[in-house]
Amino acid sequence: MPSEDELLGLSEVAELLGVTRQTVANWRGRRRDFPEPTADLKSGPIWTRARIVEWAASNSIEINESSETDGSALTRSVVVSIVNMKGGVGKSTLTANLGWFCAYKKDLRVLLVDLDPQFNLSQYVLGTDGYTAHLEDEKGTALHLFEQLTPKAVSGKERSQIEPKDIIASVKAWTDGSRIDLVPSSLELAWTLKNPHQKEHLLAHFLDEVRSSYDLILIDCPPTESMLTTAAYLASDSVLVPVKPEFLSTIGLPLVVKSLEEFERVYKTGGLQVLGIVFNAASDKLEHDRSRTYVRKVADEYGWYIFENEVSYSDSYPKGSRIGSPIFLTSYARTNKIADFYGVADEFMARIES
Repeated sequence: MPSEDELLGLSEVAELLGVTRQTVANWRGRRRDFPEPTADLKSGPIWTRARIVEWAASNSIEINESSETDGSALTRSVVVSIVNMKGGVGKSTLTANLGWFCAYKKDLRVLLVDLDPQFNLSQYVLGTDGYTAHLEDEKGTALHLFEQLTPKAVSGKERSQIEPKDIIASVKAWTDGSRIDLVPSSLELAWTLKNPHQKEHLLAHFLDEVRSSYDLILIDCPPTESMLTTAAYLASDSVLVPVKPEFLSTIGLPLVVKSLEEFERVYKTGGLQVLGIVFNAASDKLEHDRSRTYVRKVADEYGWYIFENEVSYSDSYPKGSRIGSPIFLTSYARTNKIADFYGVADEFMARIES
């Protein structure tokens, strides 16, 4: 039986609460009632077990009494942002295919969140008809999440607390409980950036409400630095950076570095974990090899992991996007192209499970 006076570091607190270190860091930054550490050591803050247990009880958070797992699946909900400050690198396509893989192949409950006003992810997973039907049913989008507290004098609408059922669209569900859901986006989401103040925490609060219902949450970020990017960081445990190995695509990488450094400077969360850089739509062209060399130089400088596997270019990806299907369920997709994606997806799962 653990002693109530037992001292816990950040990792032990995360394990006790069944979340990640980044989630605990986020709670420290945005929840005023989170306990102050008993001491701040060189190795990091420490708390007594009693204070953490008391706080968890007051916030209806279950205590993870045992750290033993069967190793067959994620033992906690994980939130990952897919980000690059350059458009056209295949963020939405990669997000959709990873989401499908984790639900269909790994039996996980997956929520996709589209934060890009171009709403490519929404169209990919819902299809044009499904997306239209969602709006015709008077369901909301990410816009409504960020505008729920905006005064009527600014938005022209009455303020109302958004409920998960109001904006989450069901994409596909299976009898074993695994499923894919989506918080869709819209062109109007760009409007919220005209009045961005005090909205950056709303996504994190929303995902805290639904996090226990999902094993994995993937956030497709816009290709620009904005309040939406900050909102994604605050809600996330880690980030995944897809890079198309072409010169114009790799120029977004230093901007990602700057974005993460600025976020940490302002919010002091303890550092947002970078899962790694994954080469997307890659080929054996000479230009791609030169770009790989540049990306590896940047990654080495910051100690970032580069995925050993790469997503190779395939016409089946745009075909899949038209019919709302991942590459491994798209007819006539080449076996070697599917195998390349499986390599990345399996490596992704290993990274988030570690």
